[in-house]
Order: sequence, then C-alpha cells, then structure tokens
Amino acid sequence: MGVLSAVDVLNVPREKAYRLLHPKLVVVISSSDEYGRGNVMTAAWAMPVSSAPPMVVVAISPKRLTYEYVKSSKEFVINVPSIDLIDQVRYFGSVSGKEENKLSRAKVGNGRRVKAPILLDSIAWLECKVTNEVEAGDHVLFIAEVIEAYVKKDALEEDITYNLERFKPILHLGGDSYTTTIGGKVTF
Repeated sequence: MGVLSAVDVLNVPREKAYRLLHPKLVVVISSSDEYGRGNVMTAAWAMPVSSAPPMVVVAISPKRLTYEYVKSSKEFVINVPSIDLIDQVRYFGSVSGKEENKLSRAKVGNGRRVKAPILLDSIAWLECKVTNEVEAGDHVLFIAEVIEAYVKKDALEEDITYNLERFKPILHLGGDSYTTTIGGKVTF
C-alpha cells in the first residue's frame, strides 16, 4: 500500500474543506413570513436526501432572514436559475433581505402549493414543506418534503435529466467563483 508524500498533496484548512466537494449547483431559496413578505437567498448547500418520499435538505445560517422565514413558515421554494441570471444570483447572495427588498429586482410569481414566492425566470422549482431541523455547526439543516416540482419544458430530456445544450446551470466553485457546463451529455 502506497503512502502520499508531502510533495504529492496540499493541506487544506479544515474550515475550507467543503470546497473540495464543489462545484455545486447554485439555487435560490425563496421564503415568506406570516405577513406575506418574501425574501430570497443564494445557496449551494442544497441536495436531495430521499426519493421515497422525495425530500431535500438546505443548510441556512441562523444569521439570515431566510432562516427566520423558513423557521416560522415551515416552507420554502428551491428555484434553479441558469447562468444568464448570474448577476441577480450574486446580488441575492451578497445583500441582506433585512436591508433591502431583494425581490424588487426579480420577476416573482406565486407558488402552486406554498405561500413562498417563486422566481419566474428560473428553470425549475421545488416547493417544499419542512419536516425536520438539525443544528449543524454554524448552519441549520432544514429537511423538507418536496410537495410540488416543475420545470420549463425545453430544459429537460425525456429521462428527466437537464438538457445541457438548452440549460446552463450555475455551479459554485467557492467564494466569488462560479462556472457552468459546456453542454452535452455523456452516458456510460
């Protein structure tokens, strides 16, 4: 069994170790409070955790307004934007909803089954109801059941995978660095 030498590897600070799991799909979490005020935040820490029932998890810092809204309403929408929305997505991730109405810079619609708003320029939407919360360091994991999911028709292939010729997802590399796909699909 071989051993890696110090010449072969670069040590990564533990607090940045998560970047070794990037790139990650960038999404925008939308939520609303009990008075119908909406908010959005950019996130890359969202993923499926179950297919039966369909469930997802999102990691949200308690410092965020979105945390307050999701905690109180127990619902949110995962909006999946394309690369042409990168400026808007960066804005959503850099400005606090406590200071500005971020939704004023977006085309907003109503969710089908939740009160949280949807971003109409997104490619796909997952409407979610929170079933559990788990504290995890400086974030809270909101585990939620997907109660409705829909996508723009031309974004999907017949096998329910994205058509990467038509949809260019935003992928987060870390910090302020993003990328997207060059298209195509490889099947093994």
